[in-house]
Amino acid sequence: MTMGEKIRQFRSAKEFSQEVLAEKLNVSRSAVAKWEADGGVPEIDNLLQLSLVFNVSVDELIGNTVRSNNNRKTESPDRKEHDFGNQPYDIELTGWNDGVYGVYIIAKDQDFLYYYQSSEKTSGVYGMIGRKYITSVSPAKGKQSEQPLTEEVGREFFCGIPVQISLAKRDGLIRGLLDFRDDAYRNVTIESFEKDVLHLQFGGTLPLADITKIEKLNDP
Repeated sequence: MTMGEKIRQFRSAKEFSQEVLAEKLNVSRSAVAKWEADGGVPEIDNLLQLSLVFNVSVDELIGNTVRSNNNRKTESPDRKEHDFGNQPYDIELTGWNDGVYGVYIIAKDQDFLYYYQSSEKTSGVYGMIGRKYITSVSPAKGKQSEQPLTEEVGREFFCGIPVQISLAKRDGLIRGLLDFRDDAYRNVTIESFEKDVLHLQFGGTLPLADITKIEKLNDP
């Protein structure tokens, strides 16, 4: 199966028109049509965006194996089949929040990407970012940073430790300026995750659909 056939197959499975897919990728409809006709190959940033939109690995788009979604565990981080290579990426988010930069993408599940960002002041930052709020993923420019020492990062990694949680506003009068609310969750501890919510230590829950980013807090 060619890459164009796979893009068309994944698009049809999501019930997207070429226009809808083009809008999600911020490209023209003719570009999508050209890819599906095998008249051209998406650039790396478009491949990454296609991977996120279709919830498949880049390898599935360019390789020979198509994975069955029926057998995928939605809450288990996908590491083996998710190959972003060995280089850092910049991830942009919707609204005023400008995302994270120079991070290594470690794994993904249905709702989140998991990443590592090296730091000169600490041992490095591990985080998770809501996929629905991602607008672009592109290779970071400049010198590559230190790669993570561990890949065992999933939702449970962020339980029982101090974290900062960023939340998207459900409604707002000034969209794009005050889209993110996180003042009350700058130093909290997550007790557990369920399918649609997380439970905070000492009480309280947050909808997973509202979460834009969670980062582990490190001592300076």
